[in-house]
Amino acid sequence: MTDPAQASGGERGLAPVESRADEAARRKAHAHPRRITSLDSVRGVLLVVNVAVISVLAPIPDQLIHAEWFGITFFDVIFPLFVTFSGVGLAFAYRNVVGWRRTFRRSSVLLLVGLVYNMVVTATYDLRELRLTGPLQIYAVLVLVIGVLHLKLRTPRMWATATVVIAAVHAFVLAAWQAGCPGGTLLPTCNPSRGIDPSILGSAHVYAQGLRGHDPEGLVATLGALVTIIVGTTAGHIALRYRGTSRAPAKLLMWSVPVAALALATVTFLPAMKRLWTSPFALGIAAVGVVLFAVAIVVMDLPGPRWWERVRDPLSWPLVALGRNSLLVYFGSHLVMFVLKRNGGETAWAEHVSGWVDIAGHERITFMLFMVAFWVAVTAVLHRRKIYLRP
Repeated sequence: MTDPAQASGGERGLAPVESRADEAARRKAHAHPRRITSLDSVRGVLLVVNVAVISVLAPIPDQLIHAEWFGITFFDVIFPLFVTFSGVGLAFAYRNVVGWRRTFRRSSVLLLVGLVYNMVVTATYDLRELRLTGPLQIYAVLVLVIGVLHLKLRTPRMWATATVVIAAVHAFVLAAWQAGCPGGTLLPTCNPSRGIDPSILGSAHVYAQGLRGHDPEGLVATLGALVTIIVGTTAGHIALRYRGTSRAPAKLLMWSVPVAALALATVTFLPAMKRLWTSPFALGIAAVGVVLFAVAIVVMDLPGPRWWERVRDPLSWPLVALGRNSLLVYFGSHLVMFVLKRNGGETAWAEHVSGWVDIAGHERITFMLFMVAFWVAVTAVLHRRKIYLRP
């Protein structure tokens, strides 16, 4: 596959000539490295959407809940996009060296917190019946795997190659299993998660004890999530290579093209679905994430009209505050909403709060806006004090 970071060049002597402005910007960016505002901003926007969506009170529209099996809803894409942007962030974090002590600690803490989260939401404190999988556990495994891969993969070309290889393995596993299913289709009664996850983790430790025939955050889904995050990690290395130049968005868009093409190729023989995090779903959502990141770079990082450069830092500040504490907001908001919606007796606490913040009879809208404002306020205070809660 063509190296997305060298798609129009090749070896050093054949690389296209940079404009003086691009060369000066690139040198300045590498001489004075700082966080890329675009990444924190696009994560901030995603977190606003996430908090708004999970704060919607009943009746909840179908698009704001996970698809039962086949198909993709709006709610299905939020966590995978978060995973894509996490891949970009890990590329920045590991661009020079992999801190093994920190990486192992981060993964261990995420696993532990994920188990505690499961205890809270399922009210299960017996370790013999506790669910071992979950979104935090997926994220913990991905952080560790991406750290290991950084020992060997250092360039965008190497990461792009690894993406294709892992995506091919993932598609092969699903297609091979699908071939043995009735009608040649992955079903709740016939899919690799139903066979693999309980046999390795134990039937008492997977999603709903296997009653739904799959684990949406099990080992099979984690392989799909790995495809998604490695696309983001490749994008992160491309952004680092062309950091501070106007070529970065173009190179990212070039990378999104083969990723989208692979998604279209695999959807011809595999369904696109979140429940199993299938290949077309993993690749398609990642391609969308790369495009959004490229757009964010244009809007937030590159020189623009003078009036926009004056106002974009103040406008982006709340989004950056959210993005810098993305793990806290993403998982913390889910836990808070779980407590608010499931506790309080006959009338959930969420219903009480919505009544308190009601404006002009629009309880659902004002409650949603209240929850978004709450997390913006929390992260604003933390950001101002430079406190970032992450493992």
